[in-house]
Amino acid sequence: MIRERIADGTYAPGERVPSVLQLEEEFGIAGVTAHKVHRGLRAEGLINTEPGLGSYVSRQAGAGNEQSRARPRSKWEKIADEVRSRITSGEYPPRHLISEVKLEQEFGVARVTVRKVTAALREEGLITTTPGMGSFVSPNLPTEPGEGSGEA
Repeated sequence: MIRERIADGTYAPGERVPSVLQLEEEFGIAGVTAHKVHRGLRAEGLINTEPGLGSYVSRQAGAGNEQSRARPRSKWEKIADEVRSRITSGEYPPRHLISEVKLEQEFGVARVTVRKVTAALREEGLITTTPGMGSFVSPNLPTEPGEGSGEA
C-alpha cells in the first residue's frame, strides 16, 4: 500500500511516510512487520530514513514515477511487485514456498508470466529455486544498512 501511495503521488518525493507506529495502527500489524515494510521500501530505494527524524520518500522514487508514467508496467512486473511486497513485509517468511500454480490461479495468468516473476525475484536474491522442489523465499534476504536503527 505504501509503495502504491508513493507511485500514485499520495506521498511525493521528500514527503514523510508513516512511521512504524503509524503503520502498526493503520494496518493493524506488529511492530516487527512495520519495520520490515520500512526496510523493504529502503531496499527498493523508495524511502530514506533519517534517525530521529523519520522516513521520507526518496528523490529517486520521484524519478521512477515519471518513468513509470511513460511506460505502463507489465502484468508480470505488477505481480512481481506484489510478491516482493509480501516477502519484504514478512507475509512470506524465509523458506516459504512460492507456488507457481497458486500464483497462476491467484492472478489469472499463464505459467510463462509466473516464470518471469520468479526469474526477476531470483535475480534480486529474494527467492531461490531448487530443481524438482520449487521456489522458496531466500533464507538470507538482502539487508539494508541501518537495519535495527531504532527508527520510529
